[in-house]
Amino acid sequence: MQNNPFQVLQITPTEFEIQVENWLKHSCKALKNFRVTHLEKIEGDSGEYEIDVIAELEIFNGALIKVLVECKHYKSPIKRDVLMILEAKLRDTGSHKGIIFTTSKFQSGALKYAQARGIATVIVQDGKASYGTKSFEQSFALPSWRPHYKYIGWMTTLNEQENEAHHLIADNYNDAIKEWLNLPTQIFQ
Repeated sequence: MQNNPFQVLQITPTEFEIQVENWLKHSCKALKNFRVTHLEKIEGDSGEYEIDVIAELEIFNGALIKVLVECKHYKSPIKRDVLMILEAKLRDTGSHKGIIFTTSKFQSGALKYAQARGIATVIVQDGKASYGTKSFEQSFALPSWRPHYKYIGWMTTLNEQENEAHHLIADNYNDAIKEWLNLPTQIFQ
């Protein structure tokens, strides 16, 4: 099927990381002393790590929150081990939160682990995946009234029945990231 938004995303690893960096920049740009960097080296107790994207923000007049972001350009589903490695980097560097963005999806065990540890999980897809239609055609055109995004993300969590729930992330639509950061709403005003 050509033009199927649910197939493996055709994006370079660098383009993928820059898209994620841009989503994060737009999600919290109103915050005081907020910065996002791409491919930054960070020192931990066990040595140095190169992190795909790092976001830092200041809250409560001086408390610095550090978010480590890993971008996994994979074809196969993300396993729990990948999340365990990110959690170890969080502890080793004294960082506060972690997010994994992937071009594939997450195994159920990985989602359970992420949810228990407060790590966000985001599936990145072609922007056409933000619109669905019932059709037997192999491709479809987005209606003119629908916003057109090159790429979108689905913040993926598990509900009480352990079914996946998805929350849209797109250019200028980042409420899922703000909610996950769990910061007081007055900080964003």
